[in-house]
Amino acid sequence: MRWDYWRLLATISIAGFVGLLFGQMMTFLFLASFLYALWLQRAWFQLSLWLKKPKKNPSPTAEGVIDDVCREIEQVRQQNNSRKKKLAGYLKRFQTATAALPDAIVVLGEFGEVDWANDSAKKLLGVRWPRDKHVRVNNLIRDPDFQQLIADSDAIGKTVIVVSPVSSEVKLEINIVKYMGGGRMLVARDMTQTVKLQKMRRDFVANVSHELRTPLTVLRGYLEMFDDKTAAEQWQSALPVMRQQAERMDDMLNELLTLSRLETGEKALQVAPTDVGAILEEIAADAKQLTQYDEHDIVLNLESDRWLLVDAGELRSAISNLVFNAVKYTSAGCKISLTWAVDKQEGMIAVQDEGEGIAEHHLDRLTERFYRVDSGRSEGNGGTGLGLAIVKHVLQRHDAVLRVSSDVGQGSIFACCFPIRIVVGQPEALRVLDS
Repeated sequence: MRWDYWRLLATISIAGFVGLLFGQMMTFLFLASFLYALWLQRAWFQLSLWLKKPKKNPSPTAEGVIDDVCREIEQVRQQNNSRKKKLAGYLKRFQTATAALPDAIVVLGEFGEVDWANDSAKKLLGVRWPRDKHVRVNNLIRDPDFQQLIADSDAIGKTVIVVSPVSSEVKLEINIVKYMGGGRMLVARDMTQTVKLQKMRRDFVANVSHELRTPLTVLRGYLEMFDDKTAAEQWQSALPVMRQQAERMDDMLNELLTLSRLETGEKALQVAPTDVGAILEEIAADAKQLTQYDEHDIVLNLESDRWLLVDAGELRSAISNLVFNAVKYTSAGCKISLTWAVDKQEGMIAVQDEGEGIAEHHLDRLTERFYRVDSGRSEGNGGTGLGLAIVKHVLQRHDAVLRVSSDVGQGSIFACCFPIRIVVGQPEALRVLDS
């Protein structure tokens, strides 16, 4: 910038001196200023042309401010070019990596149109890149469950199992994930073998449960024929244990069949307005009839009088499992609280006990089949290890979740959280029942 000051000072000084010689100082100063302004204007014009088309036009050669501006612009331009090369490299590596994945990847635009797809998308979804560029993905995949998923504004993280549009024998797990801030990415995975294995497992459990029911019924029938008092002395201690284990096996078969029906969707949901408070009162009364009930303090906290749009039988089954577990696995006289509360986001049925509590590393596996925190304690109380698995599947069928919190030595809280959309007021529920 110092060159601009010296150039302007020199121009004014020379013009003033010449004007002084000719006695026209103001005229010469004006002419000098005018010519200097034209020169600057020409330099700025060259700068403008250079900025618009830097490859065709040379950069201005004027020293001073314009030269400094040119250097700064050129530096920023080089930095941008370097960033573009890096981003292009990252993009190429991303595309190369995703192209090699066995999962189908489809990058979606703002309106669900295809912005990019890998090779697996063609094999699994029939989406061909770049032929299907800018085509809406819901026009390429017509499955109703997928149509609902893609239309849902809160679909991030949700998953559906659909039949592949390429082959009816292929089952795909499709979910939508966040991509590049506000963007979305569709990920489809071939789940054909997994679905087959799950079906084989469900069929096996159902078949075995049915086959075991007949011999177990015969065995229980013969056990009931024995009288503990008249039986031989060596059998008097064994018969009660045999009856207990036979009953436990019968309970396990019933729960396996229930779980199988829940998983396969064999039993359709019978959704209707349900009085939660009344169901909790019934469950509390039933809990007091359990053989393990020993003066437990069962307390009802009905903080809301609203109802739920659920299958009443399945809701009763799920909450009964939680309450009966609390009775079985807590010592005599412990307090068990049943709470029904509603806030702006959800309705919650919570079962809280003052038992031994559960260590944190067990919490994530509690809803697995046959998983027990203490197998000895469970067998002694007649537990089957299937109750919480049934609770999880019942809640999933109602778009609800089970949240478990526990501290060792202080007890546990099992909270069934239902979406607010299925929580209704009494007048609304009665209108539905009347109709």
